[in-house]
Amino acid sequence: MKYSGIILLLSMILIPANAGAVKCPIPNCPAGQLCFCPPPPPHFFVLEVRGNNVDKKIVEKIETYLKNSFDLTAMFKFRDKFAPRAFKITTPADQISRWSMISFNVSNTKNGLSFGVEYHERFPIHSRKKTQKWKTSMSTDSTKDKILHAALDTLGNQAMEQILGNKFEAFGTRLAYVETIKTGTSVIRMAHVNGKNYGKSGNGGRLLSFSRSLNKGPVFSPDGRFLVFTSHIRYNPDLYIVKTDGSKSPHRISARNGMNHAASFSPDGSKLALTLDYRGNADVYTLNSDYSSTKKWRISKKLTKHHDIDTSPEYSPDGKRLAFVSARGGSAQIFTYDFASGRIRKLFSTKSRTFTPRWCKSGNREYIAFTQLVGAKSVIYIYDVVAKNGWQATSSAAPNAENPAWSPHCNLIAYESEGAKGKAAGIWISPVRGGHSRVLYTGKLAMPAWEMKKN
Repeated sequence: MKYSGIILLLSMILIPANAGAVKCPIPNCPAGQLCFCPPPPPHFFVLEVRGNNVDKKIVEKIETYLKNSFDLTAMFKFRDKFAPRAFKITTPADQISRWSMISFNVSNTKNGLSFGVEYHERFPIHSRKKTQKWKTSMSTDSTKDKILHAALDTLGNQAMEQILGNKFEAFGTRLAYVETIKTGTSVIRMAHVNGKNYGKSGNGGRLLSFSRSLNKGPVFSPDGRFLVFTSHIRYNPDLYIVKTDGSKSPHRISARNGMNHAASFSPDGSKLALTLDYRGNADVYTLNSDYSSTKKWRISKKLTKHHDIDTSPEYSPDGKRLAFVSARGGSAQIFTYDFASGRIRKLFSTKSRTFTPRWCKSGNREYIAFTQLVGAKSVIYIYDVVAKNGWQATSSAAPNAENPAWSPHCNLIAYESEGAKGKAAGIWISPVRGGHSRVLYTGKLAMPAWEMKKN
C-alpha cells in the first residue's frame, strides 16, 4: 500500500548530533517517544586505489566497485584528497566532521592480485592530522570477477568495521525482493549487495518464485539456504519454500484457507511464525519447520486470540519474544508476545499507525525498525529496545518508505520507496543513524528481505 500527503513528525526534538554515535537521540529523547533526529555532521571520505604495474582498466574497475560499495551505505561524502580544517580545542567533538581515508595498493601475483589496505582518519579530532588506524593485506589466485568481488567485499567489510567500531558484514550478502511485472503479477528475485549491482535495475536478480501470479513477502531462513514466500499460484495466498541456490522448485508448506503470509523464522530455524485466518480471524501462529521433506508444516501453537487482526510477527534475536502488529485498541500498533509467560504487551504508544516490525541485535545494540504512517505518508522509524526511544531513519529523498529489512549486525536498513521527484523508485538503503538514503536497486520493487549471514 502506498500513501501520499505531508509528513507530520510525531516529535520534533532537535538535539546536537554525535558524529561518532550510532544511537540517536539518546539521552535527550524521552523514553517511549519517537523523535526527529537531525543528520550528523558530514563524514568526508577519501578512497585511493593505486596499481603497481597493474593494468589500468583493472585498477579503474576495482576503484569503481569499491566506491559504489562504500557509497551505497549512505554514510559518506566523497572527496578527492584528505584536507580537513582544524578546529579550536573548545569546539565540541559532535560538531566536527569526521574524515576517513582508505588506501588500496594493488599488485600482480602469479595468477591473481594482492591488496595492501590502510585506513587513516583525522586524529586528534580537532586537528588536520592524518593518523593510521589499521592496515591489512589479502591476495587472490585469480582476476576473475567472482573471485575479485569476493575479496573486495571482505576487505570493504573489514574497513567498515574500523570506521564504525562494530561488526559489519553487508557487502557480498544477498537481498531478496518483490518485482511487480504487471497488475496481478509479481515475482521474487534475489541479488547481491555489492558495488557491481549498486544502482542497477532489480530485474536482473535471480528468479526464485513462480514467474506468474502474485508472489510476495520473502523471508530468509537463518542460515540463508532457504527462502519462504507467499504465492497466489493456486488462487489462495499459500506459503512456499525454495532453496536460495535455485536447485529445486518451490513447494507449499502451508495451504490453509485464507491468508498464509507474513512469515518469520525463529533464530534457530526450528519454528516459523506467520498469520493465518482459516478460522475466521487473522491471528499469529507458529509452525514446526521441516526442511527435509515436501510435506506441509504442522501448526505448533496459536499465539494470539484477539478478535482484532494480529499480523506481521517477528521473532526477537534471542527467540524469547515475538513482535507483531495488532489493531486491538482501534489503531495498528506494535505488541510483543513473551513465549515463557504468554503475556502480551504494547511496545509503545503512538497516535500513528505502525506496521512491519523488524528486530535486530548485534553486541549491545538492539533495535526494532518499522513502518510508521505519519499524516498520510509512510516513513521508517527505529526503536531502540535498550533506551526505549526512537527516531526516523529515512530521508526526504526516499518518501513513502515501507517494509524495512536489516543488514547483518544492524548497520543498514533496506526498504521500498517511490523515490522523491527526479529520483528512482526501488529498494533504498539508509544507515541506522538515519539522515541520508541511497537507491540500491531500481524498478517496481518492494518488500526487501536481507539474509542475516554471508553465504
